[in-house]
Amino acid sequence: MATPMRIPVLIAGAGPTGLMLACQLARLGIDFRLVDSKTGPTQESRALGVQARSLELYQALGMADAAVAQGRQVAGANLYVGERRVQRLPIGDIGRGTTPFPYLLILEQSRNEALLHQALQASGGSVHWGCELVNFQQDADGVTAWLRPSGDRPPYPVRADWLVGCDGARSRVRDQLGLSFAGGTYEHLFYVADTQVDWDLPPGELTVCLSDATFAAFFPMPGERRYRVVGVLPSGADSEQGLRFEAIEAAVRAQMDVPVRFSDTRWFSAYRVHHRCVERFRDGRCFLAGDAAHVHSPVGAQGMNTGLQDAANLAWKLALVVQGRAGEALLDTYHDERWPIAQRLLKTTDTAFRWIVSPEAVARALRLRAAPVVLPRLLSRPAVQQRVFRAISQTGLHYRGSRLSATGPAGPARPGDRLPHADIEPPLAAQRQPVYAWLPPGRFHLLLLQHGSAGLQAQASAWQAELDRHWPGGCSVQAVSADHGGAALLERLGVGTRAAVLVRPDQYIAWTATDFDRPGLLAYLRERLGLRPPDVGNQ
Repeated sequence: MATPMRIPVLIAGAGPTGLMLACQLARLGIDFRLVDSKTGPTQESRALGVQARSLELYQALGMADAAVAQGRQVAGANLYVGERRVQRLPIGDIGRGTTPFPYLLILEQSRNEALLHQALQASGGSVHWGCELVNFQQDADGVTAWLRPSGDRPPYPVRADWLVGCDGARSRVRDQLGLSFAGGTYEHLFYVADTQVDWDLPPGELTVCLSDATFAAFFPMPGERRYRVVGVLPSGADSEQGLRFEAIEAAVRAQMDVPVRFSDTRWFSAYRVHHRCVERFRDGRCFLAGDAAHVHSPVGAQGMNTGLQDAANLAWKLALVVQGRAGEALLDTYHDERWPIAQRLLKTTDTAFRWIVSPEAVARALRLRAAPVVLPRLLSRPAVQQRVFRAISQTGLHYRGSRLSATGPAGPARPGDRLPHADIEPPLAAQRQPVYAWLPPGRFHLLLLQHGSAGLQAQASAWQAELDRHWPGGCSVQAVSADHGGAALLERLGVGTRAAVLVRPDQYIAWTATDFDRPGLLAYLRERLGLRPPDVGNQ
């Protein structure tokens, strides 16, 4: 048999997670093969909400403007108990200053996939559509996988250094690794309908309605009075294939206390909700990401966004190892950083979901009697509103306990946190732009921040020369004075008038110092990241 083709990374599954991983690797110059048994990007709407943190990643890839133009911005969320609105959360006001995208963007999964696919093609990458991962075996040096093209052609082998399963909740990669997918399935059967809604409630905002019988969530979609409606399938409804929304409309309206009318339903489906998480995200030469690693209830619109963050976390680590710039131990931090987040998300969404749908008397009393009293008092506090926004938007997720996060000044943002949002004025630029758009993806960046510009550019040149001697091409150094956006970053970091900040390729802070400490940074690179010049890994 001929020697199989050798590739650094094989990605199974071209949904949002796989496409994001491929986009990141393409920009990092890493060769990969992305395969999917589908004939093209998903056509169904499926996941709907794009959170601010995902849009920040999109901005770094140059696709945020297109996503925002195609989607619908939701700046407010309402909770109705019975016929009374008990709380409105002003998402846009709360998130302003925290992110360039202080809202929930409603953009169907199909459109996200199309945009990611376009970004991948623009970077020179492609998807092998109609190509299925049939089987694989891993050993100490890599993975031998058998891929089956569409049609009657037999499977053929490829040899990959690393395999990443982004192949969804029914992941073949996870199953063949024999990893458990602990969790369960909610007893209720749920429905989702993309439909036109006529009612007297505030238009264009996310609305959750709780009644004695059930709940329904309304997500505004592009188009006049169009919403995605999610709720519990009424009892007695025939859940067999072929069920139409029109058959349950009367029962849905009867369950709700808010008068509502539906029309022009374009998509409807009944489904069961799972809550599961794999035991580990890395197994030897194989990784799991997105729904292959964790599935959640739809509360909070977190699932697709968490998969995108998985991909952003893993991509740069894989790239450094493939390039021989870091030891394989760096890849263990993917599980160390992402698994706890998946576990916390599973726990919080599961608790919220059970509280919303439980028919038990205590749960019903809490949501129908206690919630209208407690939530307005609690959510009226700015500090609580900020915590809620940061959690749902995923801008507040952090890796402070990671071994990649150095100790540093104890300010509002510290190593392990996402780099705070600020508008930067690059040299020769016509206007300021968000820091996530200014820092190109895929590289480490060292920001030298200072009140006043005296000597700052000379410092930046000295840092760049030092880093290039020890780590050629591994990090770009940027000088940012207070007049060009540095003041806002210094304030949000809480580090005084001068700081050096090392930013990871996924836009998280790795290391900070209140002086320009070159030996301290070099020690961090060697000891925490295990980074080395590229020729070391190739000897």
